[in-house]
Amino acid sequence: MKKIFFALATVVSSVFVHAQDEVHTKDGVRRGLVVGIDETSVRLSLPSPMPGQPPARAAIPRADLVKIVFGTDTALDAVKKDRSAASTAAARARWQTLQPFLGVPESRAGEAGNLCGEILLLSNDPARHEEALAIYRLVEAGAWNPSDRETARRGRLRSMMKLGRLEEIAAEVEEIAATSQDPELLIDARLLVAQSRLAMLGKLLDENPRWYEDPPVRAERLRLLHETADNALYPFLFHGTQRAHAARGLGLALELFRLTGDTEAARGIATDLAEIYPETPEAGPAAEILQKKENEKS
Repeated sequence: MKKIFFALATVVSSVFVHAQDEVHTKDGVRRGLVVGIDETSVRLSLPSPMPGQPPARAAIPRADLVKIVFGTDTALDAVKKDRSAASTAAARARWQTLQPFLGVPESRAGEAGNLCGEILLLSNDPARHEEALAIYRLVEAGAWNPSDRETARRGRLRSMMKLGRLEEIAAEVEEIAATSQDPELLIDARLLVAQSRLAMLGKLLDENPRWYEDPPVRAERLRLLHETADNALYPFLFHGTQRAHAARGLGLALELFRLTGDTEAARGIATDLAEIYPETPEAGPAAEILQKKENEKS
């Protein structure tokens, strides 16, 4: 019986050693697990000296609080190690637990929010993209750590890109495309710019079927063509191993050259798609174009 008692006591002590937080007050230091915070108090869970008994709780007035030194967060570290869709529930739960600590210095709440947003964006479900957007906005507005706020800004933009809200972030996307040092965000921004310019070009040609007779329209057509091509081909030329992005850009370039009647350039793009990125959705239409050309020759 004594051995069982000792083993249980060891387990309880071990849990609190690894999850121990330190709440520094004007009167000293309290150690335990910080489980809640609001405008008036910090709630601390204290290890029970008796095995089998629930932990004690203490409420420490915010007015007496000097700082909190948070201990190791094994749950968050586990999610961080496995950044996959399988971790969605765990990431969401950790964020919901830590969210009240978002503005508390040294807390990992901002990190938890950004990590949850990142995992939510792995899904193809727009509802999860909306959820990620809401989380990123909270972190960007309220995280104590400037680095977490900047990460949240990038996450917010990426969420809005996935949701197709280009008009809402047009100025920010243009800035990213020109200055960003984040390769993935830069690629996303470039592709959205290409998509936007391609749509503008299509509208211009629809409204001006005799565009070649109008110098201003001709100049605008050339500008949109170049900006579409430059941004669409960027992933393929500089980040070709990012296969999905590169193929998506080539797909936009293929639409561009078909729209402008440049059959030779369109054939070259279709060949690259079919031969280099055969597993991508864009490769199917490209292969059909090439087959049609072959049939026309025979």
